[in-house]
Amino acid sequence: MHPSILKLGSFEIHSYGLLLAIAFLAAIQLFVMRGKRRGISEDALHTVSLVILILAIVGGRALFVLTHWSDYAGDLAGIFRLWEGGLMLYGGYVLAIVGGIFYVRRARLSVWKIADSAAPAMALGIGIGRIGCFLNGCCFGLPTDAAWGVRFPAGSYSSHAFPGAALHPSQLYMVSAGLLLFATLLYLDRKPHFDGWLFWTAIAIDAVLRFAIDFTRYYDATSFLGKAGGLSFNINQILSLVLFLSALVMLRVLSRRQAVESAAPQTGAVEPRSTL
Repeated sequence: MHPSILKLGSFEIHSYGLLLAIAFLAAIQLFVMRGKRRGISEDALHTVSLVILILAIVGGRALFVLTHWSDYAGDLAGIFRLWEGGLMLYGGYVLAIVGGIFYVRRARLSVWKIADSAAPAMALGIGIGRIGCFLNGCCFGLPTDAAWGVRFPAGSYSSHAFPGAALHPSQLYMVSAGLLLFATLLYLDRKPHFDGWLFWTAIAIDAVLRFAIDFTRYYDATSFLGKAGGLSFNINQILSLVLFLSALVMLRVLSRRQAVESAAPQTGAVEPRSTL
């Protein structure tokens, strides 16, 4: 655990903030490169990147603060100390997707071409960013007897919940999941598919991975929303299920739309291609 990479007097570089910045920069570069291959202008891609970046940070921080309000009620300034950790991925996911679609449509760009360009970049960003979580000691796992269990030092976040216990390195599971998804999407993108296929496939796979990994991760009691089959499900797992089902629906909708558009020249009915 190394929450600080460098400290010189009052100047300090936090590992969480540094890895988050690296994750965003790497994701943006990949997104722009892939978007240009799909015929989207570089200026438009950089603007979209900035919009999505802001939405992701605001959404991720907002959901974290809402679910940990007791930690910030007496310290409102702490809401803005992002370098200390505290982003919920799905908060950023949802706001970035909804707000991003709204912005891209207003800009008269192809939503699903841009989304497909962004999909591997999102996975890469998650993989890199979660390294920062591990170094910071946040987003830690539940106790485990596995040989790869990790013991964080006294004074860390986990020491208050499980003093001295070996824990699942859930952060590293997420790193592995993000990098695996990144490689999978690059492989799948070698073959042509309808616009939006890669993005919603990424959402579906990521939801399954996140749902499974969250069984190894620690959450406080306020994060659990229900039980089924003797298992408790937290807010992120519920959102994983919602995103997975949404991805299946969107894949079906976009597939049928592609079929209609492909058949249009044969029937003589010319239907303009939607930017959605």
